[in-house]
Amino acid sequence: MGDKLRSLLPGLAAAGAVGAGALILAELVRASALEFPVSAALLAILGGLLLAGVAARKPQWQAGLGKAAGPILKLGVMLIGLRLSLADIGTLGLQALGPALAVILLGLIGMALLARVTGVPGRLAALLGVGTAICGASAIAATAPGLRAKAEETGYAVACVALFGVAATLAWPWIFPLLLEDARLVGIALGASIHDTAQVTGAAMMHDEIHGGGALEAATVTKLLRNAAMLVVIPMVVAWMMRGVSDGQTRAPAFPLFILGFLGFAALRSGGDLVFGDQAPVWEGLMTAGGWLSNALIAVALAAMGMGIRLGGLRALGWRPAAAALVTALLIAAAAVAGLRLLV
Repeated sequence: MGDKLRSLLPGLAAAGAVGAGALILAELVRASALEFPVSAALLAILGGLLLAGVAARKPQWQAGLGKAAGPILKLGVMLIGLRLSLADIGTLGLQALGPALAVILLGLIGMALLARVTGVPGRLAALLGVGTAICGASAIAATAPGLRAKAEETGYAVACVALFGVAATLAWPWIFPLLLEDARLVGIALGASIHDTAQVTGAAMMHDEIHGGGALEAATVTKLLRNAAMLVVIPMVVAWMMRGVSDGQTRAPAFPLFILGFLGFAALRSGGDLVFGDQAPVWEGLMTAGGWLSNALIAVALAAMGMGIRLGGLRALGWRPAAAALVTALLIAAAAVAGLRLLV
């Protein structure tokens, strides 16, 4: 156990230092006389990107960075549940379900059509499709074994969703509020159109820190609906791509258990509000502390995500698959915003 912990410390320390620096710098700017909006999430991502080259040359960092971008991120997302009651989740879930399902369908179909036009091989197109439409690297990792994907195909798809997802994380919190006035609708659009869970939460945190609250909760619920869709969509994609091949690898991926953790914290919030009242000082203090811890963990995860970007993976298979994936990502973002504007 001691050796395992020691192997995690270098990467965790690097991500923790960048995340803590981002949080402190954001607080210092907010406390100063400057009126420039600053986001800890943005600073964490940019700090991680600046250190990506260093991280690539530090194999001893990789285990800790993986832990920060995995379990630590999931705990941060679960703690967002403390900001919502179960009734809030039900309301947001009903509002977000249609956009989430529409984006998944549009992303898969759009990627398939663009792949045919641009000559992208079907297996790589499927990986890019699930990564863009469902949940980024997690969906790619769950799909690749069933498709018998080559290592370079999997790496290329992961590099694409990492690069385009980070670009969306930096851009959409500024652009979407110009098109959608309601913060909850902005959150649904972010949750529906950005690739990975870390990227969605980072973008929503950035929006709330710059424009005011309301997006993070909606974005999280929307993204978790997309994550849960892995259970049905990925086996269907694998079965379609491998039709005629019987190898027993079309079973559903494991259920993302952190969704249950998110619901559990929301149930705790609901029960606590009933017992103590949402204005009770001790209870309110605990909820505030939970929100702060969630933000801190997500900042560390975003720093690790930035340090994990590897653009070299895009050189192996050319620019056409990346171009098709980029167009698909832009298409689903535009469709999500347009659809939500129709609901207003």
